[in-house]
Amino acid sequence: MKPFPSVSIVFPNFNGGKEPLECLDSISKLNYPKTQLETIVVDNHSTDGSPDKIAHRYPWVKLIRFKQNIGFIKAVNQGIKIANGAYIFIGNDDLTFSPSSLNILVKYLERNKNVGVAGGQIFYKNNPAVISAAGFNINKWTGHVYSPVDNTFSQEVDWIQGCALLTRTSLLKRLDLLDEGFGFIYFEDTDLCFRVKKAGYKIIYKSRVIFQHGATTTMNKNKPLKYFQWYKNKFRFVLKHLSLIQIFSVFSLHIFI
Repeated sequence: MKPFPSVSIVFPNFNGGKEPLECLDSISKLNYPKTQLETIVVDNHSTDGSPDKIAHRYPWVKLIRFKQNIGFIKAVNQGIKIANGAYIFIGNDDLTFSPSSLNILVKYLERNKNVGVAGGQIFYKNNPAVISAAGFNINKWTGHVYSPVDNTFSQEVDWIQGCALLTRTSLLKRLDLLDEGFGFIYFEDTDLCFRVKKAGYKIIYKSRVIFQHGATTTMNKNKPLKYFQWYKNKFRFVLKHLSLIQIFSVFSLHIFI
């Protein structure tokens, strides 16, 4: 039997309260060999006591503590830099895994060497019957971001959300990790997926893979910052990846709206 490849799970925490503890509880219940799992939590100077609870309850976690909030993107990159796994799973502190989720994704990437990023169905924690995200496409003429019409089967998409994304460590490092030019958060995952596609790999949504997510619990505490970050980074993504005529089309539509 082929051995299980090593996987590093990386997620930041910023005053997540019980959320990162629930995430780590779900990681401890994954049906993946514990000897092949590494979990790295990057704490962005939380003041709610959550990093101390993580250190006490989960001694197997590699906990990095920063003296300031460096944001999601830089925090994830710091975690990746010390990761030892052949695969990197990028998550959020308010994500929980179903027991088979990681196993299915890793086996899929092992069998499909032309796939660079994979993810699954993400349901709301507070409403488990409703899908929060399931892979996204982006209209390159309007800038409209949307989920595929049918979430019941696996398919190729443009973008897997960075709250639950599995990729190959070698590919991620070859692409120079997440682009820190996007600042704190948003569209760094879209940018990564587009760079992965330009490198010749596919982005795949797997319908059998289930996660639950608090859906921007942290960012919703500061909605003006949330919307500023979203639109600033959306325009940065458009300028970076679309053609001149597509850029003109997207900007014109947004200005008109």
